[in-house]
Order: sequence, then structure tokens, then C-alpha cells
Amino acid sequence: MDIATVFRTEPRSFKLAFQDEAAVNIAEINDEILDSVGKYGERAVLGYTKKGRAVTFEELARNGITSDLPNDGSSVLRILTFDFKEEKLFVLDRQSAVPLARLRLTVAYRAVPAEPAAAPEAKPLDPEDDDYTLDVFVKRKED
Repeated sequence: MDIATVFRTEPRSFKLAFQDEAAVNIAEINDEILDSVGKYGERAVLGYTKKGRAVTFEELARNGITSDLPNDGSSVLRILTFDFKEEKLFVLDRQSAVPLARLRLTVAYRAVPAEPAAAPEAKPLDPEDDDYTLDVFVKRKED
């Protein structure tokens, strides 16, 4: 019997970019996200859809899971660069929504055995929110 494999994602770093005219306190936003990543790891919230649904590090990191990742439990680093569609993903800064223009994540991927009867995933995105990224560029991290 073949045991299913899933990939655990581990946040390594992130870098946010905003539209040129956006007035944001980047240091404050970064500190909030770093605090969240420290507490919640891959479940940390990195942004919100226009309707207010939280988007986690893990959810965005799934874009880097491809068939060429090793199944032997070894770790692989990848850099994911997201160019967001205009006004599709937001961060919160002092109670106001600020749209992200670009986000770069460095993620470590490691295969782990799938748990039987896994709990259902977070609520799926509404169809109009499901296409919040324009492009995703995936690169292997150069050592």
C-alpha cells in the first residue's frame, strides 16, 4: 500500500512591495507579520482578500510544490515571487487595507507522510477572489 506524501512548508523569509503611491509603515507591517510567523509558522497570515478572507503563508507557498520536489524527507529551498493583480491581496496597516503589489517568499519544503483523515482545509476562496495573483515566479534558492 502506497502511503500518501504531503509537503510541509516552513517560512524562511518574506519581502513586501506596495504600489508607489501607497503610504504604508513597512517596518510596522513587517514586524506584525514576523511576530505572526514566529507564533504560527506556516499558518501565519500574510494578507487578506478584498472580502476580508485571510491568506496564509502556507496557502501562498503551495504554489512552489511541484512534481520535482524530493519525497525522501530532504529539505529544498525555493523563492516564490508573486506579482499581485491590482487590489487583490491586502495587508492591514492601522485599520486600513493597503494593496500589495509584489511579495517574495523564501520557503523550505520537506515531504512528510500524510496523516490519515486530515482535517478539512480552510474555507476556499470565492471564485472572484481565487485569482488574486497575476504571476508566480518559482526559483530554486542558490546556495
